[in-house]
Amino acid sequence: MSPFDKISISEILPQREPFLFVDCLVHYDERETVTAFTVPADHLLVEDGHLAAAGILENMAQSSAARIGYLCKYILHVPVRIGYIGAIRKFQVHRLPAVGETLTTMILFREDVFGISLVDAVVRVGDEMIAEASLKTALGEKEAE
Repeated sequence: MSPFDKISISEILPQREPFLFVDCLVHYDERETVTAFTVPADHLLVEDGHLAAAGILENMAQSSAARIGYLCKYILHVPVRIGYIGAIRKFQVHRLPAVGETLTTMILFREDVFGISLVDAVVRVGDEMIAEASLKTALGEKEAE
């Protein structure tokens, strides 16, 4: 049993249904965070049996937010704050995931510059990489509710 199994995603993410694109935190360390998300048939960004590219991008952003949320709540012991995407670079979707497939999203922390985090995101279904991007994110002052 992983120590992350006991963590409800709602503890570390400000997003709520129906706009959740992460089911659980799988792994966290200073450099790498991994989340999982199984694409439900009735999700608002599912079109023709597949998660839209916008859903994959939101999954990346929420996976990055899960990294910050876990850091805030469980390591720094401060309230989780709402974050914002500042920039998206090199966003590529190699294929759209089908309903029922589980996305495993890895966020690789590169650096923090003046409160702006630079991360690389890779989304896989099994061993197949289906999407990738680089994100710049920033934390706002407002705490998540």
